[in-house]
Amino acid sequence: MRPLSDPIARPVEPPLRRQGGSAPIPFPAAPPPRPFDTPVDLRLIHDEDDDPVRPWDGMTPEPVDGPFFEPAGNVGADAEPEPTEDLNDTIAPQALATPMREAAFPFAEVDGEPGAIDPPKRSTRRSLRRTLLRRGSATFTPARDPSPSRLAYRLHRLWLTPAVRIAVKAGLPALILAAAIVAVFADEGRRATIAETVQEMRLAFENRPEFQIRTLSVDSETPAVARAIAERMALELPVSSFHLDMDALRANAEALDAVESVRLRIRGGGVLEVAAEEREPVLVWRSRDGLKLVDAEGHRVALLTTRTARPDLPLIAGEGAATAISEARMLLSAAAPIEDRVRGLVRVGERRWDLVLEGDQRILLPATGALSALERVLALHTAQDLLSRDVVRVDMRNPARPTIRLTETAMEEFHHIRSLSTGASRP
Repeated sequence: MRPLSDPIARPVEPPLRRQGGSAPIPFPAAPPPRPFDTPVDLRLIHDEDDDPVRPWDGMTPEPVDGPFFEPAGNVGADAEPEPTEDLNDTIAPQALATPMREAAFPFAEVDGEPGAIDPPKRSTRRSLRRTLLRRGSATFTPARDPSPSRLAYRLHRLWLTPAVRIAVKAGLPALILAAAIVAVFADEGRRATIAETVQEMRLAFENRPEFQIRTLSVDSETPAVARAIAERMALELPVSSFHLDMDALRANAEALDAVESVRLRIRGGGVLEVAAEEREPVLVWRSRDGLKLVDAEGHRVALLTTRTARPDLPLIAGEGAATAISEARMLLSAAAPIEDRVRGLVRVGERRWDLVLEGDQRILLPATGALSALERVLALHTAQDLLSRDVVRVDMRNPARPTIRLTETAMEEFHHIRSLSTGASRP
């Protein structure tokens, strides 16, 4: 295919002349071609098969400002030698892009006939030839093909795939990072060095002055309990707050019998504050191990050396008495009318209670319904002053058949009265 930069060589015909005259005859050919207003767009147009289509194949570019006439018969002594290179081959690209203003010839009236072409002068023709030679020597740069190559097209289509784009943006950096981590930690010596460095940095941070605990403050109702808590925690001050096991310290403090709960808090200035809540004793429990103070849940509070240490608290005794504290408190609350005569409760067989009064009097209560049985005895005492008589035992273990046991003196008096009334002698 012929490139666009190589125009078709057209033969130059000499202009016709009138017979008997020197004036040239007007050119009878078609009118001059229309000049180009803008340069020709030389970009390629591609079809679906990526085969370039050149719409200008078979077409010949036309001159911009009209044809260039080469007058004949001007060969003489003043004529310049013709260039060895065809001007049409060198100036065609420049002619398409730049109008040839210098090539336009003026039209004049010759022999009374308008439209005749006045041949250019020799100096004008010489300057025009030099200009065309200068323009033809310039280097012509063809337009760049903007269409992508086949490889670029396929790479672009591959990049539009979501999986490929995610793999490149997220998967590839993650793979590189994982490979770097594996390469760093593959050596055992390097791992040990990194671990030691991290440990040193951690210790340096934890041992900073603002994290040091220098004072222990224990808040408790009893000074003895406060001292016991401080001894139980056994802190070596100063110590970093990061090295304190708060759960272990709380468990050690709550292990004391007199402590119900403990709250730990680190205040400003390096102070560890311990707020202890003590157990409240409600009963004195006499067992084989001695006297003990117990709370409402039956938990041991403290040991007592003598009963007179806490005379304000009622006494319970017997094995398993601490497991029935709630029932014992209800019975003691019901015996409030004879509170001044009550000495305590005794657990019998780990299943029932005996209410012990002054003078070694006892009210034997059943295993079930002990509260109602005690209320019946107290009602009888209120009506007939039962407990103020010579009564040793009031047996309510069988609520359907209550039994009363008298003292020895009362029994002898009873038999004497019976013998007088019936005349029977004492057996």
